[in-house]
Amino acid sequence: MIIENQTPYLGKLKLKFERHPHYSSGSNCLNKIHLDLGFTKLVSRLYYKWEKSTDEIGKAVDPKKVELIELYTDGKVGDHRFGPNDEYILNNSFLGPNGEYIGSLNEGWWYFKNGMTVCEDYPNGVAIVWNTSRFDKTVVSGVDGVKGYYGYSHRGGQLFKIGDRIFEEDYVPKKEDYPEDEWNKYMKKFAESYRTGDDFDQEWLFIDGVKSVVPFNRRGSKTIRNLGDALTAAINMSKYLS
Repeated sequence: MIIENQTPYLGKLKLKFERHPHYSSGSNCLNKIHLDLGFTKLVSRLYYKWEKSTDEIGKAVDPKKVELIELYTDGKVGDHRFGPNDEYILNNSFLGPNGEYIGSLNEGWWYFKNGMTVCEDYPNGVAIVWNTSRFDKTVVSGVDGVKGYYGYSHRGGQLFKIGDRIFEEDYVPKKEDYPEDEWNKYMKKFAESYRTGDDFDQEWLFIDGVKSVVPFNRRGSKTIRNLGDALTAAINMSKYLS
């Protein structure tokens, strides 16, 4: 069985059966789930190769994948310095074009795999999503190639496109804001979620009301008319999740 390394790091791949494989440790990380058996999963994990950089020992990165990240995401990989007198360093960080910290190398690889590019207007928390991945040479350049903006944090994210709603954190969904069939769908989903939920779920549903089942890209009173509106919605989403 030939296993492809799906991570931006170098190391040795090993197959294991695990029930909850979505974790990373100091020595290894999940590479891929190959077979989901329900009660357990056959997965491959990458055990990092370590190398010395200046005075520090760190994870060895795959230079080919770093090259892809820098070529297609509009970001770059480098050291992020912070703290008093820049005394702390995060090696191999994913940075914006002006050196803004976005995340680890994993975030850069995630951008590349999903055809996303850095949003210079809001680099830490919003990504540009293209109709055709930037690394596909058939992509339409310019505004016509942009599908929307993805607002995110470590807690999750949401894509916003023209035709969606501008996300408003404090918005309370109202029947008159939606087509009848869409509103009825939310009401039905809310009733079913309440009926099948446990005590904790029902308490949360009671507090949030129907908003709890309305997607983030439909939570708002105004429709996204252009990409500027989509960017606003994504920024609102990122701030809400931060």
